[in-house]
Amino acid sequence: MENDVSIIDKNQEVIEKFKKAFDDCPLKPNFWSPSEEDSYNQLRKVFNRRFDFMPSLIIQPYNTEHVAIATKYATDNNIQITVKSGGHDHEGECVATGKVLIDFALMNKTDVSLKNYPQDKVEVRQISIQPGAKFKNIKEVLDREHLGIPHGTCQSVAIAGYTMGGGWGPWTRKYGMGCERLMGATIVLGNGTVKYLGTSAFYNNEKATKENTEGADSRFLWAIRGGGGLSYGIVTEFFFEPFELPDIATSFHISYDTLPVLKKIKATAVIEAWEKVTAPGKYPQLIGTNLKVVAKQVKSKKEISKDAILEWTLNGHFGGTRKDLLEMIIEWGGDLVELQIEDLDLLSNEATSMMASVKEELGVKFDESSNSSNALTFIKGDENGYPYTFESWDRYSVTAEENGLSLETDCPAPHKITSRMPTTDWNKKSREQLVCSLQSTLLQGIEKTNISSYITLGAIHGDFYATPEAREKSALKCAFPYQDRAFTIQYQTWWDMPTQTQRGEECKMDSYTLDKVIPTRFYSNRALDWMEECRDYKINETDGSFISFKDASVPTKNYFVDNYEKLMTIKLDYSEDKKCLFKSRKTIL
Repeated sequence: MENDVSIIDKNQEVIEKFKKAFDDCPLKPNFWSPSEEDSYNQLRKVFNRRFDFMPSLIIQPYNTEHVAIATKYATDNNIQITVKSGGHDHEGECVATGKVLIDFALMNKTDVSLKNYPQDKVEVRQISIQPGAKFKNIKEVLDREHLGIPHGTCQSVAIAGYTMGGGWGPWTRKYGMGCERLMGATIVLGNGTVKYLGTSAFYNNEKATKENTEGADSRFLWAIRGGGGLSYGIVTEFFFEPFELPDIATSFHISYDTLPVLKKIKATAVIEAWEKVTAPGKYPQLIGTNLKVVAKQVKSKKEISKDAILEWTLNGHFGGTRKDLLEMIIEWGGDLVELQIEDLDLLSNEATSMMASVKEELGVKFDESSNSSNALTFIKGDENGYPYTFESWDRYSVTAEENGLSLETDCPAPHKITSRMPTTDWNKKSREQLVCSLQSTLLQGIEKTNISSYITLGAIHGDFYATPEAREKSALKCAFPYQDRAFTIQYQTWWDMPTQTQRGEECKMDSYTLDKVIPTRFYSNRALDWMEECRDYKINETDGSFISFKDASVPTKNYFVDNYEKLMTIKLDYSEDKKCLFKSRKTIL
């Protein structure tokens, strides 16, 4: 009991001293301590409910000045800090027990009213977004202007960690990673000073000086574009160049049970056919796509097969006509059947008949599951704004009624994620090893639980990254090291997942999930063990991991590969973080 009292007293002392640091501010930040249970307990939560941390103090700033004061005070008094924008860090590193948490929930504005930025005698449109802004709200603001940025699929993800991690999403094939369109940033350094990078200096011209600005090509801004969050400072403003949204758009999904014949096709063929459709130069109207492949339990290692048939779902967003979309789907089906026929002993006429049947049935299914109301045209000036949203791609099923471009109505749940990145030499053997990694004795009994284990492959290649020349011309210089990779490989295992049956409804577990909560406890460790095995599973022609799919057991260098040494140097040269307070397990140092 005495120890508990002394901890409370110490926390209270920290709170009071921090508050005094803001005495000269007309507007004070919000402070929350463990004694204020309801608000404090809500604010300290992270999206991954596997983690539960108790920060000594939570500060909610309203502006850059508040962040600068808090950072300087923390440095001067050797107080460790963490920073949370949306809380989607999969290892929960945005919150920590015993540290002061800077929570950006109140710095959540998206400003589309900025005057254009003059660049090379051309006026470039810019928008500013504060670090606590989440995609649900960002997208609502941008939709009304018929503008977009390369955002993600989850509505509760905030802009800061997403951008600094690279920013993969449904627009990647067409517009690159989110960090590619970051043209400026305002960042607080370890000593409490503020730096204006790129276009930020233009929009903060009253505060910017020659000493505290860096140009658009600065090494510092390069590091923020995909070099990981927090390492280099605390960003309080992001400046993006938006793009015009397509006037025609729709979303689609095809799964293994769409047609009876699809249930007979091996997983390697499904993956290879998806790769063909997403290859550079193919279907520029395909805005973005991913492929979900579900893991399978086996009774013994002898059952593991490179030719395994696994459940899968192909998801995508398409910025073209329904005719163009149907053409792409039929071509994909043709590729899929052709790859399967190679392994079957069929007569020529049987193979031809099978191909024709699949193409015809896919066309029929396409008409059944989509209609003209899903491919709407946009009339600029419509007071309702842009009508498209991005829907869930893997964690929840998609119905025909949800076709449109909607953000995933994501709910927090316990989970574990890891990742691999295929090299440019990815091949047949690599696919076979990937499929074998999805079959495990550790998953036996999973049908008794609400555990969901699978991979998602997220397409990177498309118009934006089609050739080195295209990348040099259109992509900003950034620290994201995987522009030449075809896709991401993300292993996932989730359990006890709440759902939202209607948009806007509070996250809660359905009866099926609730009934299996206790049985799940007996198997969740085995699912985590499977994830550990997948991290180390031998898959040829893979190198590196994606920091946005964070796994604390992956060596930090794996996330940044060839950029690792350079990023460490930038941290030391630019951050003014002499005590290394900008630190978590996966920061650059």
